[in-house]
Amino acid sequence: MCKTNTIVCEQPVGRLRAGCTFRAMDSVLAWMALLARSGKGARWVRREVSRAGSPVAAWQDWAQGHPSKAAATWDRAQRQHQSIQRLGAHVVTFHDLRYPALLAHIPDAPPVLYARGTWPKPEGWGRALAVVGTRGCSPQGAAWALQAGREWTEAGGRLVSGLARGIDGRAHQGALNGARGGAQVAVLPCALDAIHPRMHEGLAEAIVARGGLLLTEQPPGVQVERWMFASRNRILTGLAPTTVVIQSPARGGSLISARCAFDQDREVFALWQQGMGASWSGNRALVADELAVPVADVNALWRAIAEGEQSRQTGSAQGELVAFPEGCREVWDALNNARPTTWDQLRKTCEGRTVDLERQLFTLEMLGWIRRLPGRAFLRS
Repeated sequence: MCKTNTIVCEQPVGRLRAGCTFRAMDSVLAWMALLARSGKGARWVRREVSRAGSPVAAWQDWAQGHPSKAAATWDRAQRQHQSIQRLGAHVVTFHDLRYPALLAHIPDAPPVLYARGTWPKPEGWGRALAVVGTRGCSPQGAAWALQAGREWTEAGGRLVSGLARGIDGRAHQGALNGARGGAQVAVLPCALDAIHPRMHEGLAEAIVARGGLLLTEQPPGVQVERWMFASRNRILTGLAPTTVVIQSPARGGSLISARCAFDQDREVFALWQQGMGASWSGNRALVADELAVPVADVNALWRAIAEGEQSRQTGSAQGELVAFPEGCREVWDALNNARPTTWDQLRKTCEGRTVDLERQLFTLEMLGWIRRLPGRAFLRS
């Protein structure tokens, strides 16, 4: 519960001790200062705060025992916060009501997130899809990444990816190519004031301009280091209930992402078809090790996700109807529950507007209003 300059802590057990009151700015700076110390990672800091009852109390406990270091560390946190303000960015701490609930449940959730752009509403995180893959992608991998980014966001979902070269960049661009280009989050390994890779600075600005979000755990002024890429991956997958590996060779960061998602108990898919070459051997290994469910292409991915959604709705909603999605009446009216309607027939109905047709079909299938049959035919459920 937030008031002008005060936060009254009413978080569940394990997030913050109830009953403490402190100034909002002191709380944010205390989190940042705790992290500004050398060698203190996410789990360590959250343990300290949990023991002390608040970030301010944890900082005071440490500062009293390290008076020679405390002043310099606090000053560093203040400078970082001033840089964030100059960037027009947000600081979202683990105790902030905006902190994504999915991410809060991973063991090494970052205590502080730095963000630039439009912060999604809480329900926006539930339909997030993490798209990962190799920097050196093939033309087919690039095409599938573009398709995934565009179709998922146009169907009402939120894309989460890492702004890297290759698959990540193609997925972000695919979302920008669609009608809901801002429904995406780029999770960075670097600070907000030093976008990496430099070649994607323009892409990052386009994401923000369209209403998307840039997100990182690294404070301003920090130079990107190799370990930060792997550390970023747990945030990327932690934000989404589902992760898909578009393309990966035998070794690469996307395999780390897939392992993170698997360990976080997320759904993991990998695009895989028999006969794919060495540039897809990472996908094959994920499937062989049963870390990911194989799907032949992006359309098969949508079917698999929709089947999972429908199964969960059937098991938990106990017959409750999902509200009919806006903007899908044209396709719904062209279908019936007795005779399948083919994709070609629907394309004629939509007068060749393939993108809008795919968006309507995906949305209706995802929400359980229609089902897809072999041969790209559709029936009302």
